[in-house]
Amino acid sequence: MITRGFIEKVHYIFDELNYHETENLNFSNFEKAATNTLTHCKDLDDAREAVKMYQFCLRKWSAIEKIFKKKLSVFNEYTYEGNSLLSLVGDEEAVGTYYITNGINSKVQEIFVASESFDEKIFALGVDNGKIRIFDDGDYYIKYAKLSSVKMKLFNRQNDCLCTLVLSEDLGVFLKNNLTQYVLNVYDGGFVGIYDRPYIDNLLADDIVDTDKCIADIEWDILERKSKLGIAKLNIYADDQDLEMLLLFATSTFLIFQKYVKSEKGNKFFTLAFLNQLRQQ
Repeated sequence: MITRGFIEKVHYIFDELNYHETENLNFSNFEKAATNTLTHCKDLDDAREAVKMYQFCLRKWSAIEKIFKKKLSVFNEYTYEGNSLLSLVGDEEAVGTYYITNGINSKVQEIFVASESFDEKIFALGVDNGKIRIFDDGDYYIKYAKLSSVKMKLFNRQNDCLCTLVLSEDLGVFLKNNLTQYVLNVYDGGFVGIYDRPYIDNLLADDIVDTDKCIADIEWDILERKSKLGIAKLNIYADDQDLEMLLLFATSTFLIFQKYVKSEKGNKFFTLAFLNQLRQQ
């Protein structure tokens, strides 16, 4: 049964995702509008909400089609007013921000990267025999470590392990056995700053890491409590960085946590308060 409340909710979501259709429903056009909205989200919270709304429409698309077939006049009683929940930025400010999520497809295993920095604003990561790649012909891939739910490994094209990505106790990701040119510094709430390794290696024991030297950072979250869906935001501030490697760092964050949650089901250590810590980042 199509209720007025459902119709109003769909109209509101379409408005937030900037799909302002009044007559001819088309999933491809909806997808383009939603993707464009995601790539222009100002903050991680905005992007998480955008993906959640996208997921809702994905699950309810057959019911939405019925609205346009049978209840279009009711749908059009509501007017599009523009974003009231999501905060968006312009094209120029959106460049350099990358969102990685497995929340915009019915297949949880399929991961997408979305950014205004790409000509093709969104594309799926390649997954083959457990290897996750940003680009089909790329130089690196990540895969889950054997016998551990809180580790992933980064490999180069020659299958040499460049580092192990480990989930820390405060829900950040750091690099172990690191042979890359980067160092990940975990801050409160799981926020991860990325620095050039030479800068960090040259610091004296009493030196404080200068956050102005941060060349990129990662924020991440799961969509809802115990959700299999997650999203990460990568901001890159310095030119001439290894984009592929940084995107794989960001991808690993919510994938490791997703595995961790699954392995810790029933463990009292994983509490609602623990997730509230994430919400405050």
